[in-house]
This record gives sequence, structure tokens and C-alpha cells, in this order.
Amino acid sequence: MKKILIVLTLTGFCSFSQTTIDFEDNGVGANWSWTTDANDTNPAIEFTSNPQPGGANSTTKAAKFTALPGGQPWALTFTDNIGSITFSENNSLVKMMVLKTVSTTVAIKFEDSSNPSFYKQIEVSNSITNGDWEELTFDFSTAIGNTYDRMVIIPDFYERSQTNIIYFDQISFNEGGATENYNLEDIDFEDDGFGANWVWTVHNNDTNPAVEIVPNPNVAGINTSDYVAKFTSKSNGAPWALTFTDNIGIFILNNDNKIIGVKVLKTVSSNFGVKLEYVNPIDNQVINYSEILSPTSITNGAWEQLFFDFTSDVGSTYNRLVIIPDFADRSQDNISYFDQISFGSTAGLDDNELGSVRLFPNPVSDQLYIKAQAHIQTIEVINILGQTLMSRVPNAMEIQLDTRNLQTGTYFVRISMDGTRETFKILKN
Repeated sequence: MKKILIVLTLTGFCSFSQTTIDFEDNGVGANWSWTTDANDTNPAIEFTSNPQPGGANSTTKAAKFTALPGGQPWALTFTDNIGSITFSENNSLVKMMVLKTVSTTVAIKFEDSSNPSFYKQIEVSNSITNGDWEELTFDFSTAIGNTYDRMVIIPDFYERSQTNIIYFDQISFNEGGATENYNLEDIDFEDDGFGANWVWTVHNNDTNPAVEIVPNPNVAGINTSDYVAKFTSKSNGAPWALTFTDNIGIFILNNDNKIIGVKVLKTVSSNFGVKLEYVNPIDNQVINYSEILSPTSITNGAWEQLFFDFTSDVGSTYNRLVIIPDFADRSQDNISYFDQISFGSTAGLDDNELGSVRLFPNPVSDQLYIKAQAHIQTIEVINILGQTLMSRVPNAMEIQLDTRNLQTGTYFVRISMDGTRETFKILKN
């Protein structure tokens, strides 16, 4: 089966005059208004001398945040002085230096100050806890095209029993986020493949250590790939400790991608879960999901092939992939490796054709032409929310659709003929 790949390039801008927020007296950030919230008595953010100027961060000043034990895990500080920022391929890789003595999640969130439910949040765990500076990277490529006017920093995203002091500095906006053209090819974690540089957010896992991309610990047997994903399920984490990615993009589950395969290497026998979610891009709420668990049986360090059959969800739209590697109560840290996530057929997209059907032009402006080698019974045009916007019963081999009333964006065209149904992705200019 051939598929269609449409690439959309968006541009953006930052409204403040220099790229790096450095908190220097003659720089950016120190004279901005920073509001502290959800932090007990909400002590103000301080701009102090760099406590470790000889390491990875040699600046003079840094921001100091005091996370109180009576504060919420999401104790935060935010500023609206960043002005309007639209993410593009040139600025969606946000970097920040942190200095911490505990390993916990650090989050950066951008939101619309007039509608805080419109936001994008990326979470990364720090690993250096000896008082040295560490640079963390937050990939906002899945927010390309979105505009925000508030930046939120959550320096110590964790329930705490003591006061934690966190320093942060050198917030920069860089080119190079994960903007690969992806359409359900195998997620193989290789340098020239998919998954290795995606954003994998960890939740419900105590301190939420990051997913690691590591050399394959066992290249013998059914998985000879070079690199795999490593997940550490913490003893204090929830049974459903998980990681998810939005880099999978928007897709409709159909008969060609309904069987998801995953290769797994574990030393304990427990359930391994795959969950598909649709997250509303307006308010970031999960409005639809489907989850399947499969027990693992091989515990000797060899790879095992698992399959997850989502046949009952064919026709549903999703935009998030969730992996739950060790769905069980545990009294110790368990290491799970996973690799080669496949979605049935992984044929590449080319020529705007699928079997005996051709759609053109794509991207489309006013008229979409569809030609088939058999009678087309039904045609539906569906938006990214799964809503059917147009429906036709042509009973013909050729049809012309008027697309002038469609707004700019991504749509799916579902075509039924001869007892089969296929779905195409198109772009409306």
C-alpha cells in the first residue's frame, strides 16, 4: 500500500531582542516580572551570583528558586515579559542550565496568558546532583506554529519533604528540534531512523528518570538492531509508570496499521502496555484512548515479540503513543528495553497514490481530484478531531471535491470501494 506524505513548514519569531535569557545586569530576564505560584508562601525568585562559575556555566548571575516542602510538586514561576513567541524550526529547541542537588523533573511550559488551557509543556529530569551545572534540552517541535505569550518554569516537579534550592540560567531558543517526516514507519531508535531524538515524557515513575537510548544489550536472537530504548521502572513509581511521545503525529487507525508490534527485553514477567490517545490540541485534555496489556514471559535477558491488536478501534483518530513497560506493583527498580515498534504495513509514502486510487493535487487549494480503477462507493473528509466534514456517495470512478470551504490544515480522506476502505492524509493550503 502506498501512502501520501505531506510536509508543512511553519515559521515564527521571538519578540524579545536577544535569544538567551541570561539574568545578567545588562542582559535579559533579571529585570522582568516573575510571579511565583503553588509554592506555599511563594517566596520571590532571586537573581544571585552564580554559585558555581567555574563549571559548565561561567556567567556572573543566575536565577534562584526555593521549592518549599509545603508547596505543590508543580511549584512554579512564570513571566509574561517574554512577549509573543511563535515556535518554528528555528527556535523550537529550548535549552536551560540548571544546578540542583536532587534528581527530579524540570518542566518548561509555554501558554497563552489569556487562555492558560492552551499550552505546551515539556518535562526533563536532571541527572547531576553534586552542585555542578547541567544543560537540559526541551524539544518543542510538536508545538511548531503555536503562539504563546507566557513562559513557566517548574524547577522541582516532585513531592518534597525538605526545602530544595534550584538555580537556572541561560535559557536559549535554538534550531534543531525533532521535525522528521513520520508516517507510522517502524520506531527503531536508530540514528538514521525514528524515535531516538523524539520527546519521550515520563510520568507516574517517582522521580521520572528519562528514557535512555542505549546500545542493544543482546544483539543475538530476534533483535539485532544497534540501539534500543531503556526504561527504568522505579520501586516507588506507580504500577502504570509510563512514557509517552507526541512526535507520532496525527493518524487514523485503519486495517493496515491496527496491529502494533513491539520487541521487549525484560528480566521480570509482568504486563507490558501500549496505549493510544487523542489529546485535544486546544486544551491538552485526553478525549479518547485505547489501551492493551500483554504479559511478558521471557525473563532470561532475551528479546520477546509482542503484538497488540487494536482492531476494535479502527476508524479512531490518535496523536499520542504511550508505553507502559512494567505494569505491576514492584519492590525494586526494574529495567525494561523496548524496540522496533511497528504499525502493520510500513510502506513509504509517495506519488499521492494508494493501490488503485490517486488523489491530486496535494496540497490542495480549491479542487481535489480523485481517480480510481473501480467504483468509489463513499468518500468522507475528516478533520484532525475525527469529525466528518464532507460525505459523498459518488458510485463513480472519478470525482471532483470542492475544498474551498475547508480551513488551512491537515485532513483525512476516507475512501470505500469494492468492500475495502482506505484513508489518505491531505493538506489544505
